[in-house]
Amino acid sequence: MRVKASTILLYAVAVVLIVVITVPILLLLGLAFSESPVTIKGFTLENFSYLRKGVLFENDPVYSKLYPNVYSVAFNTLLLALGNMLLVVFISSMAGYVISRYSFRGRSAILGAFLVIHGVPASVLLIALYFMLREMKLLNTILGVVLVRMSVDLPLGVWVLKGFYDSIPWDLEIASMVDGTSRLGAFYRVMLPLVKPGIFAVALFSFLSGWGEYIFVYTFIQSQTNWTFSLLIRSLIGEMGGINLSLIAALSVFYLIPVIVLFVVGEKYLVRVTIGGVKG
Repeated sequence: MRVKASTILLYAVAVVLIVVITVPILLLLGLAFSESPVTIKGFTLENFSYLRKGVLFENDPVYSKLYPNVYSVAFNTLLLALGNMLLVVFISSMAGYVISRYSFRGRSAILGAFLVIHGVPASVLLIALYFMLREMKLLNTILGVVLVRMSVDLPLGVWVLKGFYDSIPWDLEIASMVDGTSRLGAFYRVMLPLVKPGIFAVALFSFLSGWGEYIFVYTFIQSQTNWTFSLLIRSLIGEMGGINLSLIAALSVFYLIPVIVLFVVGEKYLVRVTIGGVKG
């Protein structure tokens, strides 16, 4: 039986991708449970001792005062991710519907502008955003970072949900209005339930975007009380000079758990998503 060269190439690419994805995760897990602070050696749970009270370097009074409580950091990270997710879903679900169902002047220009805005690197906007947040008295606040992150994620959310609304036949919406439902009622009772996979996908992407945010947190947050996980891990690398890699890996595993759980829960929705419609 002859095997096509394209099939062999496809399997080879798949193997390379699996190795590239799994090796760093295995190394991270190995370091997190390692007895050595710089290399993978033995097995210990001591690197997760911070989970007892949320205090890093509990036995070192000097270093322990340099870092905020881990649970406070987790709360800030969750607040940023949830705030970003709720705002993106709320606005994009309505904006996507309006752009999909209504014909008005400037509609194409708005869609084009969303694409351009989504393509602009966030780093080029840092200075402008810094001054805007300072004028709005939102500098050094989680709310300020949430609003900035939301403005970056919103164009993609609108585009994705517009595609889902486009895939729903007009007949369903018109039929509900013929039965006496208002336009707003048809939106809530007919359209929103039908685009649930798209809403879930946008929610998941925006949550993960907020959960992993670094550059905006690093630029707009100065107070340790508002640190998130990305900033805490970065500060450990800087202060420790990369010495205690096991502690950093243990903290990274704790940071990674919600991401894995969300992907496992939302996998069936994510695989149905295509930009501009629904698969299957």
